[in-house]
Amino acid sequence: MWNSQEPLKLLLSMPTQLTRENVENLQAVIDVDKIINSQKYKRDLCGEYAPFCDYCDKSVRFPCAHAYVKMKKAEGLDVEVPEEVYNSLKIEAEVVEEAAPVEDEVVEEEVEEAVEVVEEAPKKRIRIAVAKKTR
Repeated sequence: MWNSQEPLKLLLSMPTQLTRENVENLQAVIDVDKIINSQKYKRDLCGEYAPFCDYCDKSVRFPCAHAYVKMKKAEGLDVEVPEEVYNSLKIEAEVVEEAAPVEDEVVEEEVEEAVEVVEEAPKKRIRIAVAKKTR
């Protein structure tokens, strides 16, 4: 399902110690193919798109690229994301926690407004007719 050649070509052209830019470029190549296949199958293929999805860590930016590098490293390819680059790409849990309460408040307000509108709407009756074939 996935194009294994393009990411491999790109990875082989990169140094063995990947930089943030290398990881970002690798993610972009993988994303293009993942989006094409997601559209083809009419669903999000995140987590089931390719063999490297087993290595996925969504706590970092560019998770597909990191997973791909981990898979290739496990297969014996001499490549790695240095720890300082990996740590700089971690998604801060504190930032997510700070944003979450604001979103929850907005969602609660929207739900309350929607419930009020639904309760005020008049009930409609639907009549279903069955057509009979005559000979």
